[in-house]
Amino acid sequence: MPDRRLAILEDLERSEEEVAAELAEVDALYAAGEQVRLGAHDLIALLERLPDEREAAEREIEEAARALEDAGALFENAEQELAAAEKTGDQEVLAAARRFHIRTRDALHLAERRARAAEDHAAELEAAARAAEEHVRELSARARELADALGRRPRVAVETEIPPDASPAQVAEWGTQARAALLVARGQVAAERDALVRQANELASNVVGEPVGAMSAAGAADLLRRTLDRT
Repeated sequence: MPDRRLAILEDLERSEEEVAAELAEVDALYAAGEQVRLGAHDLIALLERLPDEREAAEREIEEAARALEDAGALFENAEQELAAAEKTGDQEVLAAARRFHIRTRDALHLAERRARAAEDHAAELEAAARAAEEHVRELSARARELADALGRRPRVAVETEIPPDASPAQVAEWGTQARAALLVARGQVAAERDALVRQANELASNVVGEPVGAMSAAGAADLLRRTLDRT
């Protein structure tokens, strides 16, 4: 006749497997929610500093343009002086003109690089702004998907809803509530798992006649099978 204790342990084993699966699902939802929440906070920070960075980039373009204009004028003057010095035949004057020409040429090249860098930086900022706008839509859609998934879980209660055009701040607020709700749900599921493990360990201890080391319900069931096989 089947041992009733083994049947109980096998029930506990199945329950533990179900709870472990639920715990894994909650952990996966928590990780996904944190990715959305942290992404929203990153976007908030980016959008907050973007106006100042755009203004700074515009100033840099203007300053680089003025520096380039000045460097171009100096170089043009140096070329004229060099041409004039070459006609004089005076080697000292010619050497000085050549040195001045080299310095202004190098300064012009530096100013050109600075101007290109300023333009590139401004372009990168605009690209980041466009990417941020797209990311806002993606995060909002992802948050709504997760909200639907959480809504199907009786343990998780999140009051904040996600509108289709949710801002990063709205997504972040939802993410904060989802995080708290999932932590509560995880605590409940983990407590159920621990209760199942305690029941299984108590039953295994009764079977072997002495306390057993902490083990899962599956381990306790296996221990009972080995014990029954020896009797």
